[in-house]
Amino acid sequence: MASLLTPKRECLSCTKANGTCSGEIAVVTTSQSLEAFIRCAPMIEGGTPRQQASKFYRCLPQLLEESGFKLGDVMLERVFFRDIAADFDTFQEVRREAYDLAGVAGDELPATSYIAQPPCQPGQAFEIQAQAVASNGKGRVTVQSLADIEPRMTRKIVEIGKHRHLYVSNINGSEPDGSFSSDFREESDRMFAKSASALAEHATDFRRVLRTWCYLDDIDRDYAEFNHSRNAFFAEHEVTRLPASTGIRGGLYPPRARCGFDLYAILNPQGVNIEVMHASTLNEADEYGSAFSRGMKVDLPEKTVLFISGTASVNERGETVHVDDVPKQVERMLLNVRELLEPHGSSFADVVQAITYLKHAAYLPTFQDIWSRWVLDGLPNTVVEAGVCRPDLLCELEAIAIVPKG
Repeated sequence: MASLLTPKRECLSCTKANGTCSGEIAVVTTSQSLEAFIRCAPMIEGGTPRQQASKFYRCLPQLLEESGFKLGDVMLERVFFRDIAADFDTFQEVRREAYDLAGVAGDELPATSYIAQPPCQPGQAFEIQAQAVASNGKGRVTVQSLADIEPRMTRKIVEIGKHRHLYVSNINGSEPDGSFSSDFREESDRMFAKSASALAEHATDFRRVLRTWCYLDDIDRDYAEFNHSRNAFFAEHEVTRLPASTGIRGGLYPPRARCGFDLYAILNPQGVNIEVMHASTLNEADEYGSAFSRGMKVDLPEKTVLFISGTASVNERGETVHVDDVPKQVERMLLNVRELLEPHGSSFADVVQAITYLKHAAYLPTFQDIWSRWVLDGLPNTVVEAGVCRPDLLCELEAIAIVPKG
């Protein structure tokens, strides 16, 4: 494994000699904790989905151990499927076997999102992102596992020092019997109402939500109605500090769901400096009806976290620029992300996790060439095929950057 070191951040790249497996792990050390952000592309040339999933869960415990973690420290997973309908049950079976072997079962399993966004690399059935947290021996870190509110809606409370962080995955708009309305707006409204109920169980509300990840099965058809639903919900619940967010095309499980999302909130934000991020190269998304912030700075005692929303080739007037030009859209996307990071003394060097969405997998070689020219190889970046929120946008990038303290 190749290593890029700073005093408080270590990024390891794992590439097998035959080029069929790749991944990275970024480990951040703070005054309280060790945190790991992992990307793994478990390819086996000609291998079945079961073989690819098994390869990941063989590698993950070893990779974690080399970085000072164990499998039970994994708190979040996000799995990107090429064919979620065909391979979901197989993946789940392999996953349960791996965690059972490590003595992790039931509510102790990581909170996991399952998304139909095909990895852009041909032949790859899955790509996986995982996040682990542990004490560094000096600070206090606990992970509270909570019973599912309903099937596959999973929750974790992570306590680092005195602050409690809530993660809720797989919120959808199903009816009590598991069915879905024939009307998208009803489904979306129900989805947001469920999130309010989940937050109320922890004596909080959506005003403390800092980051959301929103998935629409048909984003070209439903994004406008989704925005109407979200805007109405935010108005009802007096959400004025708009969370950082990604709104992207993504199939979900169960396949009947047309929308779903994950959220992150701080349950006790006292003593945390929270600041909406801006960039001179971008306007504010709510100016064109999308209720999210371009990014969110969360200044905690032990670290500063910068959540970069899904960012595309948009200018300071909110217009799509470089229509039909893939290389220029990629360059503008990266420029906008850089301009969001720089006012906070940060850069791509602080990024611990990223997802790039390409409208067509055929854009991958172009993207990889530009990514390398920006000297970004080695960062944990998942690249998947997904439609973006406007038909003329060809790519989008989201990221998390962490600047440790003391």
